[in-house]
Amino acid sequence: MKILLIIISFSLAAILLALISEYTVILRVVRDGGITDFRIGVTLWRVRILTRSFKGGMKKGDGGAVGSAAIKRIFRRAWMARGHIMDLLRTIISSITIRRLGVRVSAGTGDASDTAIITGYLWTLSALTSPLRNIEINAVPDFIGGDINGKIELEMTIRPLKPVLVFTMLLLRKPFRDLVMGFREL
Repeated sequence: MKILLIIISFSLAAILLALISEYTVILRVVRDGGITDFRIGVTLWRVRILTRSFKGGMKKGDGGAVGSAAIKRIFRRAWMARGHIMDLLRTIISSITIRRLGVRVSAGTGDASDTAIITGYLWTLSALTSPLRNIEINAVPDFIGGDINGKIELEMTIRPLKPVLVFTMLLLRKPFRDLVMGFREL
């Protein structure tokens, strides 16, 4: 009996420690020559605990498996639980800190005037975010090419305790619980 209590105590302490810890998430999206590479990495205490990479896009014929009636039911349930969803989103956003955002884009549309307009918008966005030390946006026009290539890197920290607690409390509310259970139908 004592051994069981010790095991339960250590398990609860490990779960609590995992919830109050700060996780670093690094998202990296690279588009080059029409091929998109998406990578995600999660670290805890400077130890990488998750690394995933996704390449390319959907193949023809993939997707579309979810019926429109199921989607309508989900949207109806989401509308009923919109206040609870906003509470959860507010909590999630408040628990995230952006450490660094880097965007490097080579924009080319095949038309020089459209390329110049898009590059001008990106340069304007770069100038607006220049006072922020952790956001860097670089744009290079490609007047010859007809593709938009680039790299986006986002490094952020997440503290999961508050979102997990809010999510658990929201499960006690019927509209939110119906929404979560509705995803099982998909």
